Amino acid sequence: MTNVPKTEGIKYAGSKLKILPYIMGMTSELDINSALDAFSGTTRVAQMFAQFGYNTTSNDLSEWSKVFGTCYLLSDKPDSYYQPMIDELNSLEGKYGWFSEHYGGTDQDGKKPFQLKNTMKLDTIREEIDKWNLEYNDKCVLLTSLIYAMDAVDNTIGHYASYLSKWSMRSYKDMKMILPHRFPITTNNCVLQGDVFDAVKTYHDLVYFDPPYGS
Repeated sequence: MTNVPKTEGIKYAGSKLKILPYIMGMTSELDINSALDAFSGTTRVAQMFAQFGYNTTSNDLSEWSKVFGTCYLLSDKPDSYYQPMIDELNSLEGKYGWFSEHYGGTDQDGKKPFQLKNTMKLDTIREEIDKWNLEYNDKCVLLTSLIYAMDAVDNTIGHYASYLSKWSMRSYKDMKMILPHRFPITTNNCVLQGDVFDAVKTYHDLVYFDPPYGS
């Protein structure tokens, strides 16, 4: 299928980007009104379902997956509402904090996921977002943008338990937040963060299972 809608996600060993056309190919002929992405991860499948007009539920145990799901499936304010916030966050000076202590490195450090300059910016931005006391849906849009900004300057290959032995070229770039590519919400969506056996207690016409794997 060539009409699979645009979705977004971080570099991730389990990303479903390349198989989205096959998933839609198998489901597009079915009479579907509601769909559950049971192990949603980066929410690419849930994003696709919602854009195809299914009332979509995203579920995952991960907090970051809930953030992504809320950004794409629930937040409905226009981009013009968020852009000034993102511009302000991008203008902030970095400072040493928790992320820098645990995840920031320099040329002399062998294995770290991020350059220190970028974790310092992350520390500042993360603190500033909390100060604003935003509604949860709005906070999730900014956090999604922040996650993408850090993913663009990371030193991994999509598995954050393993770092590259030498700094990647992209890790030297300056992190910069941009607006997530959201889409108009035309369906009744839901975002869950819980056990899959609780998620399936609510009926859906289609349930997509992509169980966790690895260690």
